[in-house]
Amino acid sequence: MKKLIVHIFFFISAIGGAQVANYNQFPSMRPSHVLDENLDNISFAYGLRVLESNYNGPLIRLRRDSDDTESDFYCGDNDRVDINAINNWRGAAKVYVVIWYDQSGLELNAEQDINNRQPEFIPDPTQPYFAGDGTDDRLLVPENFQNLTEDGKNGTVLGIFYATDRADTAFGVASGRNRWLVHINWSNEKCYFDPGYCCNNPRFFVNNIPTHPTSPGSLGVWDQYSFLRRDDPANAATDKVIMRLAGIEKVNGDFPDNQSCDLTFNFGICAAISNNVGNGTGYSTTRFAEMIMYKTGKEDGFLQTIEENQINFWNL
Repeated sequence: MKKLIVHIFFFISAIGGAQVANYNQFPSMRPSHVLDENLDNISFAYGLRVLESNYNGPLIRLRRDSDDTESDFYCGDNDRVDINAINNWRGAAKVYVVIWYDQSGLELNAEQDINNRQPEFIPDPTQPYFAGDGTDDRLLVPENFQNLTEDGKNGTVLGIFYATDRADTAFGVASGRNRWLVHINWSNEKCYFDPGYCCNNPRFFVNNIPTHPTSPGSLGVWDQYSFLRRDDPANAATDKVIMRLAGIEKVNGDFPDNQSCDLTFNFGICAAISNNVGNGTGYSTTRFAEMIMYKTGKEDGFLQTIEENQINFWNL
C-alpha cells in the first residue's frame, strides 16, 4: 500500500513539474508599439503616447502659468500621456509645452525655453494636444534641417493633426521661396506641401470636408496626414511629391530633382523657422498630437503600416 501511495505521489509530482516547466518556456509578453521595427532613417519621433517599446522617458514637459513651475509627464496605463497626473498637478492653471520629448533614440527633443513662445497644452482626456497662438509660439528641433532630410530634398512626415482655417505653417523651415514646409490649412481651406521651394505644382489638396462622418460640416477634424518627397524610379530628373490623408492619396506629382531647400536652420513646429536665431514665419494654430519624421522618402507599404497604427490608436 505504501508503495502504491509513493508511486501515485511521484506520478502527480511529475505531471505538475512538467506543467510548470512547460509554462516557464514562454517568454514574458512585450508590448508592441508603432516604431519597434520602424526606426531606420528616422529623424525624430514625438507623440502624446508611447511610440517605441524601449523608450522609458517622459513624453512631455509642461509649465503651469500660476507659478512657472515645470514638470515632466509620462504615459498612463493606456499608453497615452497621463492626463490625470497633469490635471492633479496643474489645478486650475493653464499649462504650456516646454519640451516634446524625442522617442527615436536620437534625443532631438523639440523645445522652447521662452515662456511667451510656448504652445498651450490642452489636457483633453479623449484627444490631448497642444497648439500655438498663431502669433509667436513655436518649438525648435535642435538640428540642422539638412540632417533631418536627404540634403534638403527627400523626407517623410506622418502625424496626427487638426487643421485650422487660417494662413499658417504647421512645421518646417522657410526663407522666401526657399522652403520645406506644410500648411494645415492655408486661408483658402487647402493643405499645402512645399518640399524644396515655392511653388511647384501639384502642391495642395482641398481640405474643407472632414473625412470622418462623426463631425459633419465641421472644418478641422482630427485626422492622420502623410507628407513625403522621394526619388522617382522612372525618371532621374524628377522626384515624387505625395500627400495622403487617412491613408488615401490626395497628391502624387513630379518635383524637379535639382531643386532642394539649402537652409541650415533648426526645424520648427507651429511655425517655419526663418533664421539661425530661431525666429519663425507663418505662426500656426494647428493642433498637434503626434509627429514622426524620416530623412528619406518612404514607400507606400511602409506608410500604410504607420498610418493604420496612428488611425487605430487615436480612434480616427
